[in-house]
Amino acid sequence: MPFSKLQVAKYLGLPVVIAALGFTAFNGIFFYNEAGFSTHVRTIFGEEKVIDDVGYATKWFGRATPWKKALSVQSVLTEALEIDDNSDNDSLGATIEAFPIVFLGNVDAKVESSARFRLPGGDQFLKIAQEYRNPENFIKTALVPAIKETLQATASLMSADDFYAGARSEFAAEFENQLNDGLYLIKRKEVRGPRGHVPQQTAILQAGTEQGAFGDNSASQFITEKVVDSKGIPVRKQQQFRKYGVEVVEARITNVDPNPQYKQRMVKVQQALAELAVARQNRLKEEEEKLLVTARGEKEVEARRQETLRDQIERTTQAETEKQLAVINAEREKQRAQIEKQTAELLRDKAAITAEATKITADAEAHAREAVIKADGALQTKLDALIAINKVWAEAAAQAPVPSVMLGGSGQNGASSRQDEIGQLMSVLATKAARDLALDLKVKE
Repeated sequence: MPFSKLQVAKYLGLPVVIAALGFTAFNGIFFYNEAGFSTHVRTIFGEEKVIDDVGYATKWFGRATPWKKALSVQSVLTEALEIDDNSDNDSLGATIEAFPIVFLGNVDAKVESSARFRLPGGDQFLKIAQEYRNPENFIKTALVPAIKETLQATASLMSADDFYAGARSEFAAEFENQLNDGLYLIKRKEVRGPRGHVPQQTAILQAGTEQGAFGDNSASQFITEKVVDSKGIPVRKQQQFRKYGVEVVEARITNVDPNPQYKQRMVKVQQALAELAVARQNRLKEEEEKLLVTARGEKEVEARRQETLRDQIERTTQAETEKQLAVINAEREKQRAQIEKQTAELLRDKAAITAEATKITADAEAHAREAVIKADGALQTKLDALIAINKVWAEAAAQAPVPSVMLGGSGQNGASSRQDEIGQLMSVLATKAARDLALDLKVKE
């Protein structure tokens, strides 16, 4: 028998209703806690608790508000915010418009930043959940104002020129430091006094001086100082969210966009810096060319010095060689002279020995002759000498001229007288010769 529509609806509707009631009851009693979330649970019995474990937990038809354990707050420029209009602004975090800040010197700018916070657990998280009820309220009323205040306090520590001159990392470090440990209390102080390096202002400056502002020669500038206690420790204003045990995981400064006027000034400064860099490069080029010319000159001077030094070394070496050769020659001549001296001494000794031998021989012969002479009284010799003497005188008497005039008696007596004279003369001479020869004419018996 075919079923009617009412019967079909009766048999099929009842399980569906039961399933729907069961599903509704299950969702009213249980919920699933995702990983990385802490859920604030409020039951119909007035119980309030925190669920940290992953999985199903009971809420007994109450309310379960999930909180991400780490909340992120990111600020971007308006253009980026318009492009990212589908951003998830729920409990995962928030993406908002960039904060405006004012540096020292009244230069305003917009800052893109990113901060991540870790929520505590247990009773501290319960206090946050009871105070702010949901993550959106906590982000908007606690985290975002703290980030804005910290950014402005950090900007009050430096000027825009300092920031763009190289203090970007210092700005980011101070932002994270103050966001985590509290804001520095600072005071603004005006410093008056002489300008120091700024010269006295005149309409015309001397060469090499700087052009300053005209008017009062006393400088006046404002500086900021950190307020310190009696121990010299900077005084800080504690972040309110830190009282609930919220920790700052990271804080970053991603971009700083100054106002258009400052950008135009930055363009001019960049042009000036570019011209300065070009001028510096030209100066360095000129200095390098100067050093190159100096190096070349020093190279030439060194080359000439080395040539001169080489010539000096060659001449010195040659002179030393000549000196050594002269010494060698002198030594050779000295040795030759010594050899000749020794040879002469040998010859002298030989001649002395020969002379001594000759003398001994002569003495022997003289002694022999003397012995002979002593033996016969040298009679034969003396006789020979006497004969030779008489012979000479006889020849002289024979050749003696006869005087032309004769004095005396008759002629016979005269001739006899001449002969007698000659005979007497010869006798005298013979006697003298015998005496000179020591000749003893007596016959020895």
